Amino acid sequence: MIQQETPALPQGKDVLNWKIKTLARSPREMMITQSIFIAVYLTGCTLYMWGGWIMFSDSLYSLVGTVLALAGIFAYFTGLLIRQKTIYNYTLKTDGATVEYYLHYPDFASSFFKGIAIFVMLVFVLVAILTGSLLFLVGPVAMAFIAAIKLLNWENPVHHRQTAPWSLHEFVTVDHTRLMVIIHCDDITTGFAARFPSKALMD
Repeated sequence: MIQQETPALPQGKDVLNWKIKTLARSPREMMITQSIFIAVYLTGCTLYMWGGWIMFSDSLYSLVGTVLALAGIFAYFTGLLIRQKTIYNYTLKTDGATVEYYLHYPDFASSFFKGIAIFVMLVFVLVAILTGSLLFLVGPVAMAFIAAIKLLNWENPVHHRQTAPWSLHEFVTVDHTRLMVIIHCDDITTGFAARFPSKALMD
């Protein structure tokens, strides 16, 4: 994982440590985003199927393959992007608190992405050799090739945040529904949100 540059962290004694994997956004925001995506995606899929119905009606394999591909794309965007969870590692200290957070991916994600990138690049090179023309690697294919190279170097970035000294905080907001405690300074935008895995730990 890529460690992002961090400012000076609280140096006090550790009081409490915990880890939680959860959705970064509120349920309301998730529902709105997911509903809009589903509506737009289903509309696009319906128009696509309607426009190519003559071809699909002549070939059952094309119809089944297209439906499976569209279902796979839908599952990818919904499960991996819209509803992707974030892992938070909290440390509560005597003079402040810190959190390290990063997106949750399966353990095999890095190898999987690199495998896809290598496969795509090999396919492009093989097609260019078979066609005998490097013009194949110009245009959209060149953009896809660059994207594959970036995917080959993919790392999951790790982010850090910390509170101001405890003495500077003015008030606290407690969200019992989402098991969150948010501490604020005079400027409400500098708040620090702590997510808890259970009500017992939050209390």
